[in-house]
Amino acid sequence: MVYKKKVFKAAVLIKKNTIKILDLVKPNLKPFQVFVKIKYSSICHTQLQEIQGDRGIDKFLPHCLGHEAIGEVKETHKSVKKIKVGDKVCLSWIKNDGNDAGGSTYSDINGLKINAGPVHTLNEYAVISENRIYKLKNNKNLKSKLLLGCAMSTAYNTLHDEFNSNFTKTIVIIGCGGLGLSCVVMAKLKKFTKIIAIDKFKKKQEIARELGATDTFSSIEKLKQKFDIVLECTGDIEVLKSSFKFTKEFGGKIVLIGNYPKGQKLNLDPWNVIKGITLKGAWLDNNPFNKKFIELEKLIENKKFNSFFGQNIYNLKNINTALNDFRQGRTVRPLIIT
Repeated sequence: MVYKKKVFKAAVLIKKNTIKILDLVKPNLKPFQVFVKIKYSSICHTQLQEIQGDRGIDKFLPHCLGHEAIGEVKETHKSVKKIKVGDKVCLSWIKNDGNDAGGSTYSDINGLKINAGPVHTLNEYAVISENRIYKLKNNKNLKSKLLLGCAMSTAYNTLHDEFNSNFTKTIVIIGCGGLGLSCVVMAKLKKFTKIIAIDKFKKKQEIARELGATDTFSSIEKLKQKFDIVLECTGDIEVLKSSFKFTKEFGGKIVLIGNYPKGQKLNLDPWNVIKGITLKGAWLDNNPFNKKFIELEKLIENKKFNSFFGQNIYNLKNINTALNDFRQGRTVRPLIIT
């Protein structure tokens, strides 16, 4: 069945730091594409960097935004077999084992061409590639399941090997945005003996303690010991440089999760490597995430994470207010209802 909705609103990046709400025309679906009604969406720092032009030259302007959402399937191309109309789904930039349809192209009602990636979520409706869609087990805690689209899945993948370890460990998480706080949740589930969270905002420190941090500080200068695992979530190159000072030698790990502005470089002292400190990223393979997604959804099934979103709820026309509040640290993850 072809869904009858033909025109819908979307937040479109026109140029650096300029977002407009445009009326887009629904295109005909191509193979392995799915038409989704977006219910909840949000914004992470990767999107903020994209909007601000910090990720280099943007070759696809104007284009749609967003890469994490909860929605309902309204139409599928006949080639799509794993998703059906009526399914409640999580949309994510993280690939599963479905088919990759690539990006989409819309036109606004005046004929302007608008680009869109395989997943984009700051829309009322969106055409999404099959391999960026995860079918949800049920409708429970849908707002909290929004975090499965980016922050919670990245945190789970980062610490997944630790879930298979019998050793209790210490961890420091630098930066308590959505990703850092998700790492606090995962470290708590793993039962780390000491979970230290660092953030300059007191409110985020409070949320970190609520979620399981054993202690919090406003800066890394407060740290007095070395840790088994250091998670660098800020994207601040100077913080990364300092991370070696409080990482244990002979087995300690520094995990880079924060996104650094394009062009920044790190001068590495080889003796840090010789002494057994491992520097790695959150994603060490390109395997489909399906199995881990199912594990993670079950793991957080009965948990609510309202503190991530705070008291403010935004609609699509207030996207610039949401972005400003996000920049100012007034919200960990702006909850956008479309």
